[in-house]
Amino acid sequence: MLIHIHIRDVATIEELHLDLHRGTTMITGETGAGKSVFIEAIELALGGRASPTIIRPGKEKAEISLSFDITHYPNVIACLKNMDLYNENNECLIRRVITSDGRSRSYVNGSPSTLQLIKELGELLFHLHSQHEQHVLQKSDTQREMLDRFANHLPLAHEVKTLAENASTLNHDIISLREKTKERANRADYLQFQLEELQNINLQPGEWESLEAEHHRLTHRDELIQHIQTAINQLADDENQTILSHLNETRKTLEAIHTVLPEAHEWINTLQSSLIQLTDLKSELRHYLENNELDPKKLQLTEERISLIFNLSRKHKISPEALVAFKEELTAELNLLLSSDENILQLEEKRKQIEADYHAAAQQLSHGRKKAAAKLEKEITETIRSLSLPHGEFSIALEKENTVLSTQGQEKIIFLIKTNPDQTLQPLAKVISGGELSRLSLAAHLALANKTSIPALVFDEVDTGLSGATAEKIGKLLRKLGDSYQVFCVTHQPQVAACGHHQLLVEKVFDDTKTYTRLRLLQSQERTNEIARMLGGEKITEKTLAHAREVLLRCHPAHAFGAGTSDLT
Repeated sequence: MLIHIHIRDVATIEELHLDLHRGTTMITGETGAGKSVFIEAIELALGGRASPTIIRPGKEKAEISLSFDITHYPNVIACLKNMDLYNENNECLIRRVITSDGRSRSYVNGSPSTLQLIKELGELLFHLHSQHEQHVLQKSDTQREMLDRFANHLPLAHEVKTLAENASTLNHDIISLREKTKERANRADYLQFQLEELQNINLQPGEWESLEAEHHRLTHRDELIQHIQTAINQLADDENQTILSHLNETRKTLEAIHTVLPEAHEWINTLQSSLIQLTDLKSELRHYLENNELDPKKLQLTEERISLIFNLSRKHKISPEALVAFKEELTAELNLLLSSDENILQLEEKRKQIEADYHAAAQQLSHGRKKAAAKLEKEITETIRSLSLPHGEFSIALEKENTVLSTQGQEKIIFLIKTNPDQTLQPLAKVISGGELSRLSLAAHLALANKTSIPALVFDEVDTGLSGATAEKIGKLLRKLGDSYQVFCVTHQPQVAACGHHQLLVEKVFDDTKTYTRLRLLQSQERTNEIARMLGGEKITEKTLAHAREVLLRCHPAHAFGAGTSDLT
């Protein structure tokens, strides 16, 4: 649950630290006081679209922090552990900073996080139920999801959807393979022809590079011989001017002084090592000359091989080095084409198994839906009748799905309602008004109260357009919902506000040229005054105060509302 919120420089809120509690908290205040800012701040912190316009004028950034106690919410704990963001205190701290240049940064338990991860986490922590959200109830996807959630069949519904998608993918693959049978045969013939050419030249990995190096050596043989012969002459062939002869003379000179200068031994050894190495080098150079005589035939064969490989690479518009990999690609493609018939049989067998699994799962889902629909119909009908719709009746139609292997299962889910005795059951969109939709939506949430693990629910003016008597009944239902959830409700109805476990006042304050929005939890007498204002307007009389106490006592018979009493906890 949300235990603390901190807001700084968001719209008209300069600084807010607010501790929050279990149960149902009603949010009230005059029109324009900024009740929506509280909700918008929570949505922003949980990944909502941000704009620099949300920043308080004259400030560089806005900041929102939400602190959740997740002790009793294992799915949230699991999500944080998967993100490697869990701390042992079972607290989830979400913080978002929005700067004037339009950028924003988000953090979870002090670590930077992406907006996508924040949104995923937010879906597990918080759900906003606004007037817009009520209209989502008219969508078939929402109706199906609500019934499956009520039946505890969301995993089964997901399995049915996955099986249907897998079967559709396999069917597409099989059709595609069959349509390309003739095309495959032509392609296979062409591939075999290309492979014959590649197999005839039998190019080996690294051969092209070796051929180029060999060709370069053969075409520059005379130059190589000349330079190697010069090197041999410089080393040893000229007795008076060779490197070896000079080094020998140097060695003899040092030997003449080694008896006087002991360090000369090391110098002599160094020269001796050099003489040995250079003598070996002279032998290697002479061996190379003796074994690399000019062979015109070898040069011709190398050039013919190079020409053959180059012409084939030019034909395929690739480099000679790529011919080996190209041959492997063609071989793999040909093998795939030749085995396509066998693949079709394998895919068909796999599709049969998936279809069998689908029908078994879909049948189980249908059975569960029928059983749950009867129970949900009864619960919602009883609730809406208690909300000043005495002739209201809610029903769920399960119509046969015409699509074979539908991702939705074997039936379409259609919510039906009638609010007058002379009406027939009709789909929601055709017969229901805004106020009736509000009551139906609330009834549906109450029915699903124990079927969801989201700890915090927010209702934004869902009681708009309802009368006082009906509003009080809705308030009591919201209070009941607070036994299972942490509930926040923005309301203009005093009968609804009076039913909350707590009441949060939003008020606008003016200071010279600046405007501030303040939020505070009301104490008992303050709450009485606020309910009186909502009942009677700006002028509060003893009569409106007495009426306010009466309204509050109907929801809280164990409490006294007057000066000096404590607030509700």
